[in-house]
Amino acid sequence: MGKRWKALAVFAAFLLSLPTGCGTAEDLNATDTAKEETAAGTDTGGKGETAGESQTAGAYTYHVETEEIAWNTSDGEAALTVTLEYPVFEGDTEAEKAINSFFRNWVADKMASYEAEPDSLAEEALEFGESEVSAGAAPWADDYSVAAVTAVQGVISIRQDNYLFTGGAHGMPGRENHIFSETEGSEVTLASLLPLSEEEVNERAREAFLSRIEEHPEDGYFEDASDTIRAKTDFLSQSYLTQEGVVFYAQPYEIGPYASGFIEVTVPWKDLGL
Repeated sequence: MGKRWKALAVFAAFLLSLPTGCGTAEDLNATDTAKEETAAGTDTGGKGETAGESQTAGAYTYHVETEEIAWNTSDGEAALTVTLEYPVFEGDTEAEKAINSFFRNWVADKMASYEAEPDSLAEEALEFGESEVSAGAAPWADDYSVAAVTAVQGVISIRQDNYLFTGGAHGMPGRENHIFSETEGSEVTLASLLPLSEEEVNERAREAFLSRIEEHPEDGYFEDASDTIRAKTDFLSQSYLTQEGVVFYAQPYEIGPYASGFIEVTVPWKDLGL
């Protein structure tokens, strides 16, 4: 479409210029006019940032910050909304500084990807929003939330949950998990933390899933769920850390219906050699 997107700075600046007391009829009319002009602008978008309350993970204190942006169609209807949550550590250790830098870059890369040419998510959402078939449809959305921050085994594990909606009956959930060294703040892999080989870790996860499927058939697994687990060769890429051990999960539709969500098993640290 070749459109260029702008933030809704016009409306925000206007609000800041309003008088603090009771406005006259002329003031109120001017406000309404500004709102109408902003809403009618072509390809406008809004962007904002918020910060949450301090939380703790082990010896670390952090808060969650949120960056939001929206792309609107030419008639002012929302085409795509994006919400990015990420942790900000409040200490001054090298590790915390490095993790904060990682997530600043993560936000910047995510934001850039929405407008990257060709066929970016924003571009596709705007094309759909301008089409006749979009009448009455909900806007597209891509949301990331901080689900867990865990300090364990000399690392900091940060899990982000994602929900992507591009029309239809429902969106698709996803997950990202990042593991950082407590000493340097560099990103490390799960395999590098464990004394077992990747094949041995995969086998521990496979056994845990097969046990769950056998012991809880009432959970409504697909008929070929056990076969899918036996054939799977990479469990490490779908995992996150807790104080109890490593949680391995199957994606929706992988071994069960969408309604089952992420199907999880926990392998204790001691069973992984720690």
